[in-house]
Amino acid sequence: MQIVWFIVVAIILWFLLNRHRFGGHVYCVGDNLESARMMGINVDRIKILVFVLTGILAVFSGVLASLEVVYLWPTLGDGYLIRVLAAVYIGGTSIYGGTGTIFGTVIGAILIGILEGGIIAMGITGFWTQLVYGVVIVASLSIYSYLKRS
Repeated sequence: MQIVWFIVVAIILWFLLNRHRFGGHVYCVGDNLESARMMGINVDRIKILVFVLTGILAVFSGVLASLEVVYLWPTLGDGYLIRVLAAVYIGGTSIYGGTGTIFGTVIGAILIGILEGGIIAMGITGFWTQLVYGVVIVASLSIYSYLKRS
């Protein structure tokens, strides 16, 4: 059922980012803060709304993750951050802001899921798993920076 929720949320966010004025404002604020302000965009409001949306989605994903387990621990979500960052950067989102797509992030999440399956199949655990994700992040950011210069 989580994949169904993933697809529904991705479609809603795609619509919000690509077909709504709010998405254009988010791109503009992420690209250049001062030019967004000069264009009349309420930058503080956009930032607050993006953080609120991020918080709501984090709570929703936390609820979905906690439904899988019997006991809740305070460290239930540890280890997800590096996978999320790897998926976002593989998907083409710039670390500098202003670029990125929902479709790219979905593809990045699928690739990270495939990579995680391969890591588990190889029997790699602990530190080495985190190292693989770190290498993926550094490689994707390096490739993006190289392509940006060209």
